[in-house]
Amino acid sequence: MFEPSPVLLAFLVFKRFVFLELIAALALARVLTARGASRIVAGLALLLAVAEAAILLAPVAGTPQGALYPRLAQLMQMGNGMLPLLIPSLFLAISAYLPGKRMRGLDFAHIALLWVLVGLWVATMIV
Repeated sequence: MFEPSPVLLAFLVFKRFVFLELIAALALARVLTARGASRIVAGLALLLAVAEAAILLAPVAGTPQGALYPRLAQLMQMGNGMLPLLIPSLFLAISAYLPGKRMRGLDFAHIALLWVLVGLWVATMIV
């Protein structure tokens, strides 16, 4: 019968329960330490990551009700679910290039997260 590979399961868990939460944590760290434009863009990344994580976790919490949730859930499936993940990540990456940034280690952690996400995604296509 059908048994998913461990790589596919790892990708699904990372995509649904780990990536956005870690992006939100990195964005929060940037908001707390940066100044100026970098802080504002990181705040936008934080808001997007938290909102998207709430949409993804709504079925787990048992709260997907109302007319708005199906539309939001449909938006979260754009690009096979990858596009909405990359939008807050893009804003966090932009904040790394704006004046007022601090803690360069956040950028290295962000790059590592992206490598893991894309690596798992590519591995699921190969398997």
